[in-house]
Amino acid sequence: MAGNKSLPTVDEIINSLKRSSIPIILIEGNDDAFIYRWLKSHLGSTVVSLQPCGGRTNLFTIYDRKSEFSDKNVVFVADKDAYRFLPIPTDKSDVIFTTGYCIETDIYEGSNISHFLDDEDLENHRLLRNIIGKWFAFEVEKLLTSQSEAPALQVSDHINVVSPPGLNKICQMFSNTIEYAHPSEEYVNSVFSDYNLNIRGKQLFQMLSRFLSYKGRFSRFNDKNLIEIALKQGGNEYLERLVKDIKSGLNTT
Repeated sequence: MAGNKSLPTVDEIINSLKRSSIPIILIEGNDDAFIYRWLKSHLGSTVVSLQPCGGRTNLFTIYDRKSEFSDKNVVFVADKDAYRFLPIPTDKSDVIFTTGYCIETDIYEGSNISHFLDDEDLENHRLLRNIIGKWFAFEVEKLLTSQSEAPALQVSDHINVVSPPGLNKICQMFSNTIEYAHPSEEYVNSVFSDYNLNIRGKQLFQMLSRFLSYKGRFSRFNDKNLIEIALKQGGNEYLERLVKDIKSGLNTT
């Protein structure tokens, strides 16, 4: 089987949508396809196709051209990202957004996966959350004071880059690179007021994995293991809301 098959272009996706006879869920990219395939399995018996768009920009470009396939049964699903801290634009009112920063955020907050932590790791986990949260608040402050017309948070770095294991503070090299400064209390409070929904989900799981994957531990879990376990625990109100909204958008039962 050939690997690394390239995703179709925006025009190719739109042309495919025009020819489609089944409901289609458009998502940002391949990274979250496993999660959305699981969600799709909870939509009922209706046949539904899942189409990654090659990124957020492509998804919104296709959304802006939806008049070209207005007769088709299509929904757009996206991570909330910076719209956790900014109003969702009125021209994206029909997009189904996650509740939290991203789909992994919703998975984390709607699960009890953090209960996997051993008692002796709770304090160090709390310290790490504090470091990551303040870095995140710094990036939120930078975004909201920049007057950017295309809001995007620069928060894709792995937690090991931000604060390597054992350091218990932000990495000086990383700090210098991003010109880090202590964020204003306003933005710290904004992020920490609903931490598990405001922080990027991949980092929530990376922080958990740091204390659940060390050598010698009885069971070891990487972040992907933890995402799958949390996803399949069931009873997640945020994922149930997404399924409900997708069903409603596609007019399926």
